[in-house]
Amino acid sequence: MGLQEKKAAKVIKEQYFNDYQKELNQIAGKELPIEINWDSFDLNSIKFIPSVCLQRTVDAFKDVCADDFGKEAIQENVNKIVVNNIDPNTAAENKSIGLDSGVLIINASYGGHHTGFFTDLDIKNYLESNL
Repeated sequence: MGLQEKKAAKVIKEQYFNDYQKELNQIAGKELPIEINWDSFDLNSIKFIPSVCLQRTVDAFKDVCADDFGKEAIQENVNKIVVNNIDPNTAAENKSIGLDSGVLIINASYGGHHTGFFTDLDIKNYLESNL
């Protein structure tokens, strides 16, 4: 990660990340850390972390946790969210969501074409099908 990326990541952490983290924790009713693999993001993709990565993830959890069944399932089965940015040129074929030992892993491209990332509905559907 170069200097420009470090500066951009710092801005996002200071201006957006904590608010999204607090909102997610409130929605889930527990501490649910979001771990962003900052080194996987280039300068173009970093700027999409708030709107494409964090907002869509929070919105998906908001939908899943809208009732007690969903909230309880999240509380029992999801302990952390890990986000990795992948190559935008192959993202449509290689993006993935997985849940392993309580860790929701999202691999997507946040700086490329919309086919490279997941919508909030995609994340919601995955969670509801796998909890």
